[in-house]
Amino acid sequence: MKRWLKKRKWLVLSLAAMTIIGAQTAAAAEGGMEAVGTKFGIWSGGKEVKTDKAPVLIDGSTYVPLRALGEALGKQVEWNEWTQSIRLKEMPKVAAVHEWKNPGTLVGSLKEGGLSGLVHLPGDPADVFYTLADRGPNGEFGKDKLRTFPNEAYVPRIYKIKAAGGTIEVLETIKLHLPAGKTDKFSKTAELTGLPNLEASDEVPYDGSGTKKLAYDPDGLDLEGIAYNPTDDTFWLSDEYRPSVLQVKRDGMVVGRYVPQGAKEQLVAAGAQTEIYDILPAVYAKRIPNRGFEGVTISPDGKYLYASIQSPMAVPDKKTGEASRNLRILKMDLAAKKVVGEYLYIAENADSFTNVKQKDVVISDLSALSTDVLLVDERDKNSGKEAQIKRIYRADFSAATNLLGTEHSDNLEKLTLAQIKEKGIVPAGKELIVDVAKLGYPHEKLEGLAVVDKHTIAVVNDNDFGVDGYDDQGQLKVNGNPTQMYLIQVGEELK
Repeated sequence: MKRWLKKRKWLVLSLAAMTIIGAQTAAAAEGGMEAVGTKFGIWSGGKEVKTDKAPVLIDGSTYVPLRALGEALGKQVEWNEWTQSIRLKEMPKVAAVHEWKNPGTLVGSLKEGGLSGLVHLPGDPADVFYTLADRGPNGEFGKDKLRTFPNEAYVPRIYKIKAAGGTIEVLETIKLHLPAGKTDKFSKTAELTGLPNLEASDEVPYDGSGTKKLAYDPDGLDLEGIAYNPTDDTFWLSDEYRPSVLQVKRDGMVVGRYVPQGAKEQLVAAGAQTEIYDILPAVYAKRIPNRGFEGVTISPDGKYLYASIQSPMAVPDKKTGEASRNLRILKMDLAAKKVVGEYLYIAENADSFTNVKQKDVVISDLSALSTDVLLVDERDKNSGKEAQIKRIYRADFSAATNLLGTEHSDNLEKLTLAQIKEKGIVPAGKELIVDVAKLGYPHEKLEGLAVVDKHTIAVVNDNDFGVDGYDDQGQLKVNGNPTQMYLIQVGEELK
């Protein structure tokens, strides 16, 4: 058996080298060599290997597609565009799938769900996690796609959960609230809501029928990520609205909200009761609506927080942002409460895939492995067999260019890959850890991401509370999409 494994590894590596050499040989066809397509089949383990391109003969040697054959032999194959290199690793595998089988009822037929972030605390059992839900059930009504909130009194919340035996059990529900003596403008209580903040820059909120406008809530939150700081036992959450990051105590009390420069004055004028600090770069206020901060994580030593914008921003305009691959990730010194870094993360090129738009290639979550190395959850909008980008990358920031306060920060979205190289900007290094779509992941939203141990990753999906639009009679539709956690084992140690 060991001899076969060694032989298989040698075969895959030889094929990688052969494919690279083959590309060079094919390029020399003009000098007299000729590439001829073949029709013979390739078999592995008694099954025929399906390839997107047929093998070819060049100067008497046969060249086969590396990715298809490598995967058939149990290898994960990665092409790195920036470094122009190929990596082969042992194929990760799904160790377990756990499902939230009995979510609580919110209103009507709507159930709890919408899990958008995930974190595993040091010292907790391997099957215990903290997660959070976003702004609550919401939909798009009518031809104008009015943003509706069928459960307008929904309170953003953190869940402590146990994932074991195929089920997700809620151990504790922690609802977010203001400090004692403070009253939320919309709820008229200390509890916060998931409603938009400002009329000038947010979506217009409507009730579940799509016929009545709701009031804005300057303290409202659309939560997407959760991190834990071991130095002071607090959670840090990411919010899409402003965008912002928030420090929250274990009981759900919001200690402070950190927003882009210039946003504090607007929120206070609108009646915000949260303690607000406007220390983030002003350019972040130019996020595309509903595309603010998505992922957030804290280094294991508690020194640094990283927050990722979901998709490129409207800099200088929305059209440029939607066509860009350039995503921003901020770094904050938690002791000083000061932003100390801004880095470029280059998303996958939508043109390399089928039925994928560049604006839909986004970051969904982060999970820190060390001070300078993070896991990054990158995904598209497709699901099931149509899904192509559901990937966890290892991103190394140790050699990345710090763009904070530089001229590049003002026009980052419009730069091409060639221009980035020309200007000497070094993005975060990317290395594929697991292609989750290859493991049969069925959901559109690969959302929450956490490291369980050196060989295990956990991910959860946001099922959007089961909201599936409106029917022809204007009634809200609810589907049966479940909330699930996938535990994935990887061959190489996470570090």
